[in-house]
Amino acid sequence: MKKILLATVLAIFIVLPTRADDAVRLTVIELFTSQGCSSCPPADAILKTMRDRPGVLTLSWPVDYWDRLGWEDTFADPYNSMRQTAYNKRFGRGGVFTPQMVIDGRVQSVGSMADDVRESVEKARAIDRPHLSPEIQLVGNQVKVSLPNHADMKMVSVRFVWFMADATVKIGDGENQGRTLHYTNVVLDSEVIEDWNGKAKTYALDATEARTSGADHVAILLQDMYGHGPIVGAAFLPLAKPKSAG
Repeated sequence: MKKILLATVLAIFIVLPTRADDAVRLTVIELFTSQGCSSCPPADAILKTMRDRPGVLTLSWPVDYWDRLGWEDTFADPYNSMRQTAYNKRFGRGGVFTPQMVIDGRVQSVGSMADDVRESVEKARAIDRPHLSPEIQLVGNQVKVSLPNHADMKMVSVRFVWFMADATVKIGDGENQGRTLHYTNVVLDSEVIEDWNGKAKTYALDATEARTSGADHVAILLQDMYGHGPIVGAAFLPLAKPKSAG
């Protein structure tokens, strides 16, 4: 059964159609998951298979509403649950569930169902939208992001996301008690810098605190509708340790 599941998971992106703009368009796949949810490990595994695909940014947002069942997720943050709730309100859903994937802030799917994920990604990638590619670079301890002039953009939230590429957790209680689970691209912190008005601008944030917390990557999300709407641009890079002087 495990071999069959793995084969299904690995096939997710093989049949995706290619587009002329795929080289510049970054598809953002967000997974809302929990260490206390027994249905989540298959979704976490699916997310892992998609992480290294070209033109894809995956992010895992651990939610906290499963903590009441006996195991507090070691990465959960109340904000992540609020983010998921805001998405579902836009999608017309009455509540939240795990595992849920949201693609480009536009399409949602059940994260543990490989066929549903594949179809949802295809649907999101087929939507015509602005394709902004922010320039992002690491200069010493500073992450610098440059946005080009784009007159069509009005009040787009500029969000920095600090995340950890890999984490392994031994679960001590709850539905996954006794299991050792692997997570990828786990969001450790997120902050909206401002609402961008479409004029060329450069931002700079210090990465010291994020590195100290365990983050080894940073992403920039340009998102409409107060930070929980359609994603119109994204970029990411690793937080390589700065070289010591001398």
